[in-house]
Amino acid sequence: MSTEATDSTPAKVRRKKPMNLAMKYYMEKKRAHDEFIEKERSEFELGKRHLANMMGDKSAEEMSQEDIDKAIEYLFPAGLYERAANPLMKPPEEVFPKQKDAEFDAEGRPYNPFFYTAAPQTTTLLHDIATHVDQVHAFADRMYGEGKKPDPDLMLDNQVLARSRWVTREELQKMFLEHVKEHQYNEVIKVFDRLATHPFSYRFKEFIYKYRVDNAHIKSTTEFLQPQFDERGNAYVEMMGQRKTACAKVRVTKPGTGKFSLIHIDHPDHLDDITYFFSLRDRMQVFYPLQFTRLLNLVDVSVTVDAGGSSSQAGAIRYALSVCLKSFVDKDMIEEMTVAGLLTQDVRVRERKKFGQKGARAKYTWKKR
Repeated sequence: MSTEATDSTPAKVRRKKPMNLAMKYYMEKKRAHDEFIEKERSEFELGKRHLANMMGDKSAEEMSQEDIDKAIEYLFPAGLYERAANPLMKPPEEVFPKQKDAEFDAEGRPYNPFFYTAAPQTTTLLHDIATHVDQVHAFADRMYGEGKKPDPDLMLDNQVLARSRWVTREELQKMFLEHVKEHQYNEVIKVFDRLATHPFSYRFKEFIYKYRVDNAHIKSTTEFLQPQFDERGNAYVEMMGQRKTACAKVRVTKPGTGKFSLIHIDHPDHLDDITYFFSLRDRMQVFYPLQFTRLLNLVDVSVTVDAGGSSSQAGAIRYALSVCLKSFVDKDMIEEMTVAGLLTQDVRVRERKKFGQKGARAKYTWKKR
């Protein structure tokens, strides 16, 4: 008589591995941070309702952050006393720094392949930019091989890029929630410039503009220079410009007759005019801001230059002169100068020679004997 087994073998239950100590520490820290933010949020909402009741013009739900700032300024006028503190009432998410999410799982395995570098998010960004540079070069080779040229209406030229700027190092740190060193940030901007100035860079326009800030929503990086007055009562402004190793100190006086004087710091006794520049291109570069703002022959310009070649000196004068003329034009002209790139300083530097090569890009060519 055959007996049939009726009982089935129970399936083995997989034992759950204990949580990693690093993950456990992070979860406790995250839980405490969330409880603190929740408590601060409830106090912020309570204070918002009290402000709405005291002001009486809007309900707590209708009050914006601008209304809150105006109400605090009205109720607590800090300007009455010299050492009075300015009260602050903002959402806790804006006051307290954000906490970085866990970059590893419960078993301690990192999600980011660059986790063990000093700045994983910055390293990932450099890797992505380098990948896009290789892709745009490969695409350009294919297009040129087919006899096709980049679309001039889509190209990211200087006029298009002048409407925005790269994110600053502080903004990049807030975006990545990690410390970014100065040399790392400079490397990111250098590689981004290489990608953005490529004729076919518009293929990655969305990626590029994720790290650019529109000039319409920020203050100009060159602050408005308040004119001063000399002994004759004429208004003047001074600005220092720099390009590569060249430096130029420019002084613009209004009203004037169009006089242009230039002194080299190594020869202070020798006074030159625009004929200091032998090249017509350098002369046009210096006079372009005056022609663009229609202030030619209406102001006097005095320049002191130091170091550098004639081309870099002309570029330094052009930038400093543009910033000085900004004090004598209206708002619409300032916007046009920004779009034209006059208020954007040229921060390019000479690329160093590479080891084992003839120069920065050129390689040695070996000839057979």
